[in-house]
Order: sequence, then structure tokens, then C-alpha cells
Amino acid sequence: MRARRLVVALALLAIFPAAGRAAATACDVRLNVTDQDPAGLNVRASPAGAVVGALKAKGRWVQVHVTAQDGAWAKIDGAMLYTEDDAAGSSLWKGQGWVAFSKLGFEELDTQSLILAAPDDGARTLLRISEGDEARVPRAEVLGCSGGFVQVRVKGIVGWTRTFCANQFTTCV
Repeated sequence: MRARRLVVALALLAIFPAAGRAAATACDVRLNVTDQDPAGLNVRASPAGAVVGALKAKGRWVQVHVTAQDGAWAKIDGAMLYTEDDAAGSSLWKGQGWVAFSKLGFEELDTQSLILAAPDDGARTLLRISEGDEARVPRAEVLGCSGGFVQVRVKGIVGWTRTFCANQFTTCV
């Protein structure tokens, strides 16, 4: 009897693999590829799925448009390659794909950033960056996204911000 239940449970998981998983969180942010692997950042058909391409920076700046988050994975709908000679950028990837969130980030926090308790402009402020001195603005690790916000870890604090600079060729204000 126990074996039969196990077989039924496994069959249900095969039919409904997303059962029990939270739905992807919608996002609308542009983040930089921070992966320095010469082979590029793998783009997958689904979270942890088959590799369908790679984003090769070749010593340049690659930025992806993130449209959703599913755990440790970012859903993208395109990637742009930028160089100092081509500030407008050129398309490197078009279409749906998934990349590891741990391979994404941004250049720096803005010098007037707020780190909030939730992805909401009215949320409680956990940390206010107002140094005015670029050299003292702390580094932030990107953990996820929700809407136009990114979840970050900065100075040991985990919170949300929408004020960051992803442009590597200009000064963000």
C-alpha cells in the first residue's frame, strides 16, 4: 500500500511539477551580468532547465531586462551589449529565458538610496545612503526583485531599493 501511494505521488509530481511551488514574482528591472566566465552566462529554457544560449560579455557590459523571479532564478526577455563606443547598445539576446540571480547585479547604489523593509515606497526605511561621497557608498549584493524594486544585502541589512545605478559608462544621479 505504501509503495502504491509513493508511485501515485511521483506520478502527480511528474504531471504537476509546479504543485506546491510559489508563483514567479513579476519584476521590471534592468540588471548587469556580473559573471566573468569567458564561456558566458547560461540562459536556460526554465529555472535549472536546459541551456538555450549564453550571454558573452567579452570584456564589455551586458545588461538584462528581468521580468520575473522564481526562487534563485531571474526570467529575462532580452539582453543588451554596451561598449564605450556604442552607448546605445546592441541586442545580444531576445526572447524568454532564465539566468541565475547570483550572476546579476548593478554598478552601485545611488548616493541618495533608501533601503526599505518591503518593495513599497511607503515601507519603513532600514538604511539611508546619503554620504555624498562616492567612495563611501557601500556595495550591495542583489538577491531578488519585485516590480521595480531589487532586494539587496548591504551592510548586513536585507531590504529593497529602486535607487541604484546599473550604467557602467556614466555617472548616475
